[in-house]
Amino acid sequence: MVWPMPAYTILLMRADVTDRRPVRINIGTKLFWFMLILAVGAPFVGFMLSFGWLAPTWLKLNVENMAEAVEQAEKDLQPLQQQNAELASRIRTLEPQLQTARESLAQAEARATMAETAKNSSAERLSALEGEVVNLQRSLATYEQLLKPKLERQLVQCVDLTAKATAQGATYNATFTRIDKLKMPPVMTVQVRVLSGDNAVSMEAGANQASTATHQLDMQRSQKISGTVVLPATAANTKTTRVLDVKVYDGSQKVGYCWKAF
Repeated sequence: MVWPMPAYTILLMRADVTDRRPVRINIGTKLFWFMLILAVGAPFVGFMLSFGWLAPTWLKLNVENMAEAVEQAEKDLQPLQQQNAELASRIRTLEPQLQTARESLAQAEARATMAETAKNSSAERLSALEGEVVNLQRSLATYEQLLKPKLERQLVQCVDLTAKATAQGATYNATFTRIDKLKMPPVMTVQVRVLSGDNAVSMEAGANQASTATHQLDMQRSQKISGTVVLPATAANTKTTRVLDVKVYDGSQKVGYCWKAF
């Protein structure tokens, strides 16, 4: 049985032009079968070409490119590995130095903190001592005003007076000088005593019970006196103010005076 070979005729005409003959396209039997075979076989042929030739070729090219990339990466990796080894060695060398530097920094910070604390404490102590000195100076000025006798005439004055507390008492040395153009008596009496107390009132109150040392002063022979006087009982406290009181007499008249706190 022979199947009839189909043939097709396609007419193409414009809908807006009805007075013109349509274009005729004839599709013959051979063309029909060619187009049918082409439509069915083209995908299969394309798949076979892609699977059998194009894909292996492309894969081979990719593998070669990847192999070259791997080789280049290995070449680039060698210097990096060497550099990494050098850095690791450098790190091992620097770690002890870093630890030492940290310890030194911690010690320096501790010393700085201690120094700052000591500085603040010293500043506070200095301020307190300065206040004590000012108060002491004011107190001594007050003592001098209260204890210093009123001299009707002054014949001598102290140029050097020292005093020191010892186990035996208060050891002292004094040097006098004459007031110019004044007639000096042949012998004068020097009375030395130690006053002590927390204030001028207590000093004045204990003045009568204070031990006294007496010297004869002849300005023609010697201008110095020295000796030791017994400390009063109130002077045992080292925080108590002690004053060496020195008066010079011409008979019963006071002609000189000086004092020294110690």
